[in-house]
Amino acid sequence: MSMDVGNGSGGFKNDINVTPFCDVCLVLLIIFMVVTPLLQKGVPVQLPTAMNPSNEPEKESNVTISIQADGKIYYGDKWVPIDVLKDNLQEAYARNPGRAVYIKGDKRLDFGQVKNVLRYTQAVGFKGVGLVSQHVDAKGNVVTGNAASAVAGNG
Repeated sequence: MSMDVGNGSGGFKNDINVTPFCDVCLVLLIIFMVVTPLLQKGVPVQLPTAMNPSNEPEKESNVTISIQADGKIYYGDKWVPIDVLKDNLQEAYARNPGRAVYIKGDKRLDFGQVKNVLRYTQAVGFKGVGLVSQHVDAKGNVVTGNAASAVAGNG
């Protein structure tokens, strides 16, 4: 390694110093690595996989019900017993009957538990009820981002 101390003429160097650029990029990479896991919405569940699910973005106004592997039911981010879930669904339907309801059932669950929650949402009167799944390709690899909508035929 050598160091250019100049020839004393006081002229400009035409070399680009990339060290500060690399430092900034590494700091941004670390920030994104720390923040990305925090961006997941709702309660963490292992979603079942599907080859070509319809690509519909979740909206803040929609109702999300999550069912974890141990059977705990969450309305939004809050744990609720099944009877309280019925009350919450009736209140949400009374405020806006056109809202969509997304059910995130853990893939380790017996489908009967998901089916019971589905029955409750339909009994209240919601028509737009969907089951959320994880998009995978033919090899079983998880597909995310723009590639997910392109593979599903929506992009």
